[in-house]
Amino acid sequence: MTELALLQPGNTLQLPERIAKSFLPADRFVVWLDGDTLVLKRVAPSPLETVANSPNGEPLSMDEINEIVHDVRRKRRNSAYG
Repeated sequence: MTELALLQPGNTLQLPERIAKSFLPADRFVVWLDGDTLVLKRVAPSPLETVANSPNGEPLSMDEINEIVHDVRRKRRNSAYG
């Protein structure tokens, strides 16, 4: 899939909609330049970071823990196959 991204004023890079919908608005990326190629690599937050950022004094429910585990497994499976 090849599409054009547009560099906007304020150094904002607008991704094509078809590509952008693959990510969440809060996703973070490592960016580097390799010759004339710009590389963006999504940085996935650690599952431990998700747990650490839970509100103090409120333990996660079993459903929340289960959701985190399934999300991590889904991401690993997707990265292994694509």
